[in-house]
Amino acid sequence: MGSSFIVFFDGTFWVGVVEVGEPDGSVRAARHVFGAEPSNAELLEFVDHHGSTLIDRALSSAPSEPDPERRRGRSGPVNPKRAARQAARDQARPGASTAAQVALAKAREQSDAARTMARRSRRSDEAERRREAAMAKRKAKHRGR
Repeated sequence: MGSSFIVFFDGTFWVGVVEVGEPDGSVRAARHVFGAEPSNAELLEFVDHHGSTLIDRALSSAPSEPDPERRRGRSGPVNPKRAARQAARDQARPGASTAAQVALAKAREQSDAARTMARRSRRSDEAERRREAAMAKRKAKHRGR
């Protein structure tokens, strides 16, 4: 079980993603939006003060399915040119892995669903309160008050 913290620019904001790998190959992830580019000192301070809560959020999120390509791996000698091309590809791609993006999307869907249910409950409670008040007003009018 390993973890990593990656900071990258997503086109609008600087985002930090913590990935926690599980022994079965699945990944859990959580993100934090920094906004402006954080300095090294700001990153260190953030990790010192908020790192454990970010890891807790990652551990409480839904795990992504293990990637069969990643688990298969290669055995034997590696061609140096192939390794150089792969390293160049890895440098060119964005920092967060696709497994982390899937885990973040699942966590976002869960929070959206919970927020929708809470909003629906609040609206029905408010409608019930209004109905009760209207019925009480009608009864009071009927009784001549």
